[in-house]
Amino acid sequence: MGVKDWLLRTGSRNQGISLTGYYSDIQRWQDIYNGGGDWRYTRKGGIQGGTRKMASLGAAKALCGELSRLCFTEGTTLCYSDDETGRYVERVLRDSRFTERFPEFLEKAFALGGGVIRVFFDGNVRVDLVTADCFVPTGWNSREITGGAFASRIMSGGRGYVLAETQELDGGDVVIENRLYREDGARADMNAVLPGLSERSRIEGLDSPLFVYFRAGGSRRGDTAGDCPLLGSSVFAGAEDTLKSIDTVFDSLSREFVLGKKRIIVPSYAVRGEWDSDGNKKHYFDVNDEVFQAMSTSDAEELRITDNTGELRVQEHVQALGELLDLLCMQAGLSEGALSYKDGTIRTAAEVVSRNSRTYRTQAHFRRMISDALERMAVNICRLGKLAGELPDNASESASVVFADGVAEDDGTRTDRAVKLYSAGLISRARALSQIYGISLEDARTMERTDNDG
Repeated sequence: MGVKDWLLRTGSRNQGISLTGYYSDIQRWQDIYNGGGDWRYTRKGGIQGGTRKMASLGAAKALCGELSRLCFTEGTTLCYSDDETGRYVERVLRDSRFTERFPEFLEKAFALGGGVIRVFFDGNVRVDLVTADCFVPTGWNSREITGGAFASRIMSGGRGYVLAETQELDGGDVVIENRLYREDGARADMNAVLPGLSERSRIEGLDSPLFVYFRAGGSRRGDTAGDCPLLGSSVFAGAEDTLKSIDTVFDSLSREFVLGKKRIIVPSYAVRGEWDSDGNKKHYFDVNDEVFQAMSTSDAEELRITDNTGELRVQEHVQALGELLDLLCMQAGLSEGALSYKDGTIRTAAEVVSRNSRTYRTQAHFRRMISDALERMAVNICRLGKLAGELPDNASESASVVFADGVAEDDGTRTDRAVKLYSAGLISRARALSQIYGISLEDARTMERTDNDG
């Protein structure tokens, strides 16, 4: 029994919850994200026919990666009102390798419509990042998902297992159930494989589960009444036709170099033949044959070797790809040129706001949701830390996220701006030198005095 099978069975125990459409959407988005898609196979030419796999540009993965880097960059930090709380949460995140894993989780969340940040205790408080294909909601209200089922594969003693967990609210408590299955679907002895892990536990005094669902993209459009309205959809859910067109054009560009290879037409007398081991005669043209041969012909054209190579239509394909990528950006909420592979690089944060307002609005929208998820994650870490006796009961649980800009500014842009401000009389010469060379204002004044003395 696989992860998906267990999750479907778990969800079926909860009356009124529909999972079929949920998983079919996720599987389709995951296939597209991994370079698949139902359009990736096309008919071959020739009498025998058959199909071949089209070349793919991987635009879906590129889009999700761009959004991940845009919304969460290196240097993003959590700020705490309590120093002891800050040290504890940062230690938990460091031990869980959260900073290294979160950008990849965020990219997959954009692709699959969401993901879960789960806090758990295995002797120490840890943070786990669960992709949408390994999670099923089992309870929700108008504000948040209040219950869920998780599944993960583990290896122990050279054998594979599926660890299944559910979290449900029961009054003012959280009830956690764990089950362990072998890969063939049979129940496994959890005490032998994972000693110390209880099959059922109750955590008192919690009014919310120890996980946070992060929703990427828009709200998922369900087909049945049992669909959870809080689940998200992939950021390219409405752009699958555009992704198909991008792969079609890219495949055509790749085929252009295959079908447009150099072709030389030679007279039939210049083609030699050899017999292979199977008794079949193979013909070839010997390009190293420099021996003069006498022959009789009445048509001079028969003696000519002709280059019949076709012209490659590269520019037309490149232009079409650029237009389609801009269309994909528009559908995903990014400004024109955000996925350009030729030009349009954003250099400063001000340019993101002024030149790419659509990108800026999308970034701000996702950052608000990321900030809310991370702040709630910090609360769960603190609550579980208090229950484990690792934090005092009066420790603060609040945290706020400070996002790093993460947009690079090259030396040319910085120098040009400083020179223009100095020329307009808006900053001093020392301030301009400080901005150009990236040094302190005092060092810039020392450089200015040295130049004047010289």
